[in-house]
Amino acid sequence: MTSDGTPTERPATEEKIHLRTPRPASTLPAWMLDPPPPRRTLGGRIAQAFAALPGADRLRRRWWAWQDRERLYQRYPTAFKLVAMVVSWVLVMALVLLVYALYGQS
Repeated sequence: MTSDGTPTERPATEEKIHLRTPRPASTLPAWMLDPPPPRRTLGGRIAQAFAALPGADRLRRRWWAWQDRERLYQRYPTAFKLVAMVVSWVLVMALVLLVYALYGQS
């Protein structure tokens, strides 16, 4: 390196620098190259009206926090499966007893 900070060595590769040729003009119509902005739909207008209400920001943040919470079946998968088995057994027995009672009426 020289005293002014420029390198004295030649680059490691001897590749030639090729200039890029300009791209040809596009054949797309003007409305595709510069499309109009999207129209506001009824749902978008309603959402904007609800967002303008007082307290909507806090409610939206609470909703996002509620959606991101960890569900019980994710925190306690084994306990949840055991409880689900007991509940399903109780429901099956209730249905069997109901069918038995209906056939016993005749």
